[in-house]
Amino acid sequence: MAETKRNGRRIVPAKNHSEKKRNTKKKNNKRTKTAKKNNKVIKYKRKPKGIVPIFAVVIFYVISFIVMYNSKAKVKTYEIDNGSLTSNTRFTGIALRSEEVFYSSYSGNINYYQKEGNRVKVDDTIYTVDETGRVAEILSQYTKSDENSLTKENLHSIKSMLNNFRTNYDGSNFNALYDLKTDLNSTILQAMNESVINNLDSIVTNTGSENLFQTISAKSSGVIVYSIDGFEAVTSDTITSSMFDKNNYKKQNLKAENIIVSDNPAYKLITDETWDIVFLLTQDEIDKNDLTNKKTVSINIKKDNIRAVCDFSLLNIDDTYYGKLSLNKYMIRYATERFLDFELLSSTDSGLKIPTSAVTDGEFFIIPKSFMTTGGNSNTYGFICETYENGTLNSQFIAADIYKLTDTLCYVSKDDFTAGSNIVKVDSQERYIIGPTEKLKGVYCINSGYTVFKLVDIIDKNNEYIISKKGGSHGVAVYDRIVLDAHKYSANQMIY
Repeated sequence: MAETKRNGRRIVPAKNHSEKKRNTKKKNNKRTKTAKKNNKVIKYKRKPKGIVPIFAVVIFYVISFIVMYNSKAKVKTYEIDNGSLTSNTRFTGIALRSEEVFYSSYSGNINYYQKEGNRVKVDDTIYTVDETGRVAEILSQYTKSDENSLTKENLHSIKSMLNNFRTNYDGSNFNALYDLKTDLNSTILQAMNESVINNLDSIVTNTGSENLFQTISAKSSGVIVYSIDGFEAVTSDTITSSMFDKNNYKKQNLKAENIIVSDNPAYKLITDETWDIVFLLTQDEIDKNDLTNKKTVSINIKKDNIRAVCDFSLLNIDDTYYGKLSLNKYMIRYATERFLDFELLSSTDSGLKIPTSAVTDGEFFIIPKSFMTTGGNSNTYGFICETYENGTLNSQFIAADIYKLTDTLCYVSKDDFTAGSNIVKVDSQERYIIGPTEKLKGVYCINSGYTVFKLVDIIDKNNEYIISKKGGSHGVAVYDRIVLDAHKYSANQMIY
């Protein structure tokens, strides 16, 4: 494009309109591409430089808390409630009764007609003795008839006998199996003979056997038993400690044999409802159950869980202690038992029941009660404490947390005073130096999240629990939560 000069100035010819338009379009296109390119850039916010350390500290704290929580021993707690102790002591006693043994005057086959444990009266037929053997054959034929089959009551009795044997079976006492066999045979024979005795007169008449056997009737009334063991004449005055050895005990079942010999025992009668249970005692058992002056006790007979209140007396025979229980009922229930297991039921006072593992000792200053006073116009109890400041004697009332009061002493928290402090009695020159201490029983209560020592007033205890009285400003109360293992903690220790 040519340049011209006009009036001495250089003049550049203007571009034509189309060229200017093209140049403008190129610029706009360039700006559009740049803008599109810039729109694809993603801008991120810059992270604060301190976030990484803070996050690391938080993670470390959380991990440490989890580790400490899992490794820390869990606090075992117990909620106090009302209760009492059952310190029952188990004994084995010997049953002593008024027993009379009756002997046979004849020899021969014997048949019994009364069920063991039944009450009989004078002249009731007890048994017959067949001296020739012919009557046994006649009775055998009679008992095979349909009318003498076992009744439902007989079967029920046999079933009960088997169930009792299964329940009380002891593998170490194999003789019980032979006793069961004998009892079953006796029960079956007794069931068959019940109808025979009712028709005995007609049988004798029909068979013409009046002179072939002897009929023996009861000479006195009582409860009939078909066993002897040598204890029939024993009394509470003649008993010895060796009699309690079951290994030497022998019991003879009189119904085990079908033949009796003259002058041998045939049966025995218990002639009195009153009976005794005598058992061995040690001095520790006497003290534990407070039996020295007791006149009556409660027992639980283990075989049937029968509870009874009976008269009690303490015997001393040849330097051996015995307990004697006198009863006037249940004799017929245990007429065939010589050894009886029972529990001596000890009645105890009720109160707050606390595990023994929760009980510990707390140490307190002891101060004479005569030094205790109140502060000013308040009802707060405390002591007048003397201190020296710059050579000057000052007296100051200090309130005290008094845990226990007796007729002569105050038990004061050791947090309130320092050993060696002087206290003075009101309106007196008498002084006392704080220092002596004594221990009191208590527990650590954690109702507030830390251990607070609270007193217990023990009125009864055994190996597992104590019974504490209720009440007292520093005593335990119902529903208090206490630590179960007191030896692992101390007073004022944070728990939660």
